[in-house]
Amino acid sequence: MIFTDAHERSIDDKHRLQIPAPYRNALDPDRQGAVLYVAPGERSNTLSVYPEKYFEEKVATMRTDEVPGSDALDFEQMFFSVASRVEMDKQGRLVLPERQLAMTTVGKEVYVTGAHYRLDVWNKGDYEEFIREVESRRSKLTYFLRSAGRGGATDRDVEAGK
Repeated sequence: MIFTDAHERSIDDKHRLQIPAPYRNALDPDRQGAVLYVAPGERSNTLSVYPEKYFEEKVATMRTDEVPGSDALDFEQMFFSVASRVEMDKQGRLVLPERQLAMTTVGKEVYVTGAHYRLDVWNKGDYEEFIREVESRRSKLTYFLRSAGRGGATDRDVEAGK
């Protein structure tokens, strides 16, 4: 399953967020699990929503033991203490934990975006600004991604059109 696209939504006063139908329809409880996990997003001021099985796989492959100093411990204690197991109701809504919302600037008007194996919840304005900024660099990013299989590209290669 690959999540793509972006959908505008609102978070109501009870902190409920309706998961867009294309995402709900892509979830297979037998393959991905019956619950979701909400955790701090990989990008600042976002939340990420993971299908159960993917969250378990992600956790199993985290290599925090290779991070020097106390950073790994800090990450693990923060991440796991605020990650929450949630279930969708019959209307396809999930309740976002208040403490996670308080850690972000997500607000009431949001975008729910596909991010490959997870969904990200963004503040509407932050997402629109992010898209404008990344779009301005799209051709450079595309070139780097395409050249990654050939050993990568440098900024000088991009400027020279190689």
